[in-house]
Amino acid sequence: MEMEERFSLKLTQEEGVLLLTSARLLDKLVAGVTIHSKDRDELIKDIIEKLSTKIAPALSVMSDELADAIVDSVLGCDGEDDMDFDLAMIESELHESQYETPVMNFPMYAVDETLPKLEKALVDHRMVKAEYYSFARESVDAITLNPLTILKEEGLWRVVAYCHERHETFLFRVDRIKQLNETTQHFETPSDFAQRRQVRYATYC
Repeated sequence: MEMEERFSLKLTQEEGVLLLTSARLLDKLVAGVTIHSKDRDELIKDIIEKLSTKIAPALSVMSDELADAIVDSVLGCDGEDDMDFDLAMIESELHESQYETPVMNFPMYAVDETLPKLEKALVDHRMVKAEYYSFARESVDAITLNPLTILKEEGLWRVVAYCHERHETFLFRVDRIKQLNETTQHFETPSDFAQRRQVRYATYC
């Protein structure tokens, strides 16, 4: 059976990122392959170009950096076992551990508007409503936060905040906040929060 010349497919931005990353990995890892009589390089680059025009520029950049990181994790070992890589280890590196600093440090959403809103909410002790992207679930969660402190680590802005939905204080990446709105609801910073500044908070995932 011959393949149809064209077909349409509706994807979310997150699904587009995953497909684009997969295409870039194929471009980086597979060589000398002919697919339906069309040179692999030409075909894969066509796919990458088409996908890149359909997703947000920041997500396209993240996809490229993620593909590079995966290639480095696979081929970065030395010696005789270069190709004997551990898939379980690679998969674990692609997801944030609940207690570790996130492995993937690629910006997702612009923080130009989000960061000032967070700073204002922190100063005013106002709760915020946020739409936060979770890599673990590949979804955007609607959450209510009490911003407690803002810090910068490894070039990325992060906020320690109490999550009303999970009833726990977590570390959030500001660039994963898709949308943020300040509410009129006031909150009190825990009295012992200053003594807990050295606590290693779990990452919301």
